[in-house]
Amino acid sequence: MVRKEGVAHIPRQAAEQGLARLMMRLPATRATIRATAESRPHLYELCAAYGEACAALDRMRRDRSADPAIITEYEIICAEVEIDVTRILFDDR
Repeated sequence: MVRKEGVAHIPRQAAEQGLARLMMRLPATRATIRATAESRPHLYELCAAYGEACAALDRMRRDRSADPAIITEYEIICAEVEIDVTRILFDDR
């Protein structure tokens, strides 16, 4: 379980879903992501943002009337968060 000290305003479900999605997208760093999220509240916040962005992207992809430009924007956001997480994990070593 990930500690949420100092980040009580973050929806726990979004953070946990984001953490799970990040661990699936970055399998080589699963243990590191979990351990870092437990000790670094800002990474936990980033997981929440990632979870929310991915959930919105999933909904838009199912919606045939969704604007393709917005879908592309959310794909970019998700990719950028993945890059940010990777940087946090490897810059801290």
